[in-house]
Amino acid sequence: MKKRIIKAAAVYGVVAAVLLGYYLFVRLTGLGIPCVVHKFTGFSCPGCGNSRALIALLHLDFAGAVRYNLFIFPELLFAVYVAAVVTLRYVKTGVYSVAMPHEWALWIFLLMLVGWTVVRNILGV
Repeated sequence: MKKRIIKAAAVYGVVAAVLLGYYLFVRLTGLGIPCVVHKFTGFSCPGCGNSRALIALLHLDFAGAVRYNLFIFPELLFAVYVAAVVTLRYVKTGVYSVAMPHEWALWIFLLMLVGWTVVRNILGV
């Protein structure tokens, strides 16, 4: 179990390093990941503005994060939930699986995601 904890910590360390690298790249160049959905359709996807919203959150600019993408908060909560479920399962059993034990949480999140996409494109949020 101790080895699995160390492996999980290493994975999170790599993820943190990649995110830090992306943050520095965006801050230094002003370039971010473009939204392919927006480029081809003109509509905003549920994740449009996430990079800017995350950078605003790193600077504790909550109002800025909301302006860039209000849905960043449910997305972050769901990501933390999934990461916790996957990590705990791996540490306890040694099985890596992203299968959700609480399927209702996934369905609620997906309904919110679709609702947010519709609202932001109708209202231009």
